[in-house]
Amino acid sequence: MPIIPKGQWYMFKKFGFRYFLAAVLLGITAFTPLLAQPLLEKKPQKSENISIVSLAPNVTETLYALGAESHLVGRTDYCTYPEDALKIPSIGTLYSPSLEKLVSLQPDMAIATDFVSDELLQSLQSAGIEVLSLDVQKTFSGTYTLIREIAQAVDRVKEGELLILAMQNQVKDTVEKARTMDKKRVYFMVDFGSFDGTATGDTYISEMLEMAGAINIAQDATRWTYSKELLVANDPDLIIMTPRWGQSDEETRQEFIKTKPYSDLRATKEGNLVFIDSDMISRQGPRSAMALEELAKAIHGEDWL
Repeated sequence: MPIIPKGQWYMFKKFGFRYFLAAVLLGITAFTPLLAQPLLEKKPQKSENISIVSLAPNVTETLYALGAESHLVGRTDYCTYPEDALKIPSIGTLYSPSLEKLVSLQPDMAIATDFVSDELLQSLQSAGIEVLSLDVQKTFSGTYTLIREIAQAVDRVKEGELLILAMQNQVKDTVEKARTMDKKRVYFMVDFGSFDGTATGDTYISEMLEMAGAINIAQDATRWTYSKELLVANDPDLIIMTPRWGQSDEETRQEFIKTKPYSDLRATKEGNLVFIDSDMISRQGPRSAMALEELAKAIHGEDWL
């Protein structure tokens, strides 16, 4: 499920969180080195010997895709892919990891995204742990930057470039195919009910919708928030859905179609509700090219085959 940067509490409310849709916002891709100087010094490690705690699911996935999983000594509860990652000790949730557990693993480096608090990262530096903080969930191209930075940290630059090239080729094929198809007006449902969440125009998922050949009806909105009035007024052709926390696809679908005003939408009445793997689409990393293609399939249906 989607993961939203710290401070956007309503997404945490939905996902309690898994990683998502994990989203993401405004600005140019940037890497943010923390300025605080560590109080404890550790002897620098060569890349091939470095031990790492991953503080984000896409970091874990990237290390595995680079063949660098042997560096991993810790992960978060949300680092669930690939399945082999579950064998690695967890340091807690994405938003509230255990500092004590993390430090006890004695890593040389912690790799984080902007979902992790500055306070925690500064505490890690004070404990003599090097921090690589990646702020890339702004644009789709930020995915490639993330892979390159992690590849450099573990001396897998060649592997990183080959992975990126394969992804870029798949993305190119998907985008070119999508351009030949009719554009549908789409709403990407993140949550509904008391709060209506969607991939607004300032998210990289909105960019993916456009790349996949859709018109995002929430393009003009910001910060994952949309109103019921606008949803009804813009009445989309298709609604792409993700299951609510603790629910199956069908449980979420049934609740959606029985709740007003969603039950009155044309897409609901015509059965144009499609579910997508929110973990894959929200975790910017090695599976992002595959996620784009799956999104295009969800949008275009049988026309894509």
